Amino acid sequence: MSSSQLNILICPLGWGLGHASRGIPIIEMLLRKGHRVIMAGDKLQLELIKQRFPSIDTIPFPSLKVVFTRKSNQLLPLLWIALRLPFFNLWEHFKLKTLLNQYKVDVVISDNRYGLWNKSVKTVIITHQLTIIPPFPFKWAMPITRIITKKWLSRFNQVWIPDFSGDNSIAGILSEPNGLGNLHYIGLLSRFSNIGIDSQFNGFEMVVVASGPDPHRQIFIDISAKLAHKWKLNCLIIEGNPFNGIIPRNIDGVWYVGHLPDLQFALAVKNSKYLIVRGGYSTVMDLLTLGVSGLIVPTPGQTEQEYLAEYLSEKGYFGYSTQSNLLNIDIADMQCFQINPMSVDDQLMGAMKELDSFR
Repeated sequence: MSSSQLNILICPLGWGLGHASRGIPIIEMLLRKGHRVIMAGDKLQLELIKQRFPSIDTIPFPSLKVVFTRKSNQLLPLLWIALRLPFFNLWEHFKLKTLLNQYKVDVVISDNRYGLWNKSVKTVIITHQLTIIPPFPFKWAMPITRIITKKWLSRFNQVWIPDFSGDNSIAGILSEPNGLGNLHYIGLLSRFSNIGIDSQFNGFEMVVVASGPDPHRQIFIDISAKLAHKWKLNCLIIEGNPFNGIIPRNIDGVWYVGHLPDLQFALAVKNSKYLIVRGGYSTVMDLLTLGVSGLIVPTPGQTEQEYLAEYLSEKGYFGYSTQSNLLNIDIADMQCFQINPMSVDDQLMGAMKELDSFR
């Protein structure tokens, strides 16, 4: 290894593919700089990254397992997660120590995994949630969760916030400054930041982008298929599962595909007439980067997504529907329309340059 090369461990949270996919532009930049990248994560994330970067090292590193109910109210599952999270953070912290020695790691970049800090190396955490919104009836505890989150984030050398600061914020109150001095707003993170799409073609009339944990990912897929049948639309559902492949398959008149390469994904959504997406923040950043909008449907009970859907709807970026009301919406509510693409802010380049000082 040259004196200028760093061994950089990247480890995203495993609740869906979004935390891994938004790390793609970071991995690309690091590789261009000549650094060695090691990716740790769940099997779905590693499959996505290996398809994109077959030469980098990958390490299985499980996330806290989440089990949601089929109901809209997720209070009990969220409370169970909150009780286990501090202990899981501790497990992550000690698990990291073994990886640091084994792979001679110089820098750790965590995405929403609060236990991946260590005083012997430089550590960065990526998160847009400086404030975590508790579920009803615990909204009164939001100042407490803000204090706890601030404490966890203070252990890292830097906090990279994939958002714009001030009035241009996409995440609203979620990413408002919390008084820490290690915050860096790096602009939107998207694997589509360097893709220009000018071509048009007669693709699928309706495109659905699913993501997040089951069972609600599958429930969302099933409802979307019923909606396509209801309006007799030629529909493609992107399932958010790279193990299901990149070749569309037709089931009962609806097309399904596990995952799409960047160009095909961008072409599909930009040329759709109707677009329905899950409300994860990574999906939001992807669509805003592409300059595409449609109907956003938050995962039931996930307070962050519910807040984002309402906030972005009020700002005019997306339409908004709950999952329970999805079959009752008018076809016009699903319409895909073009907006001005949001350029990826060069503050990410500035944050990357600071990695050089970590040697």
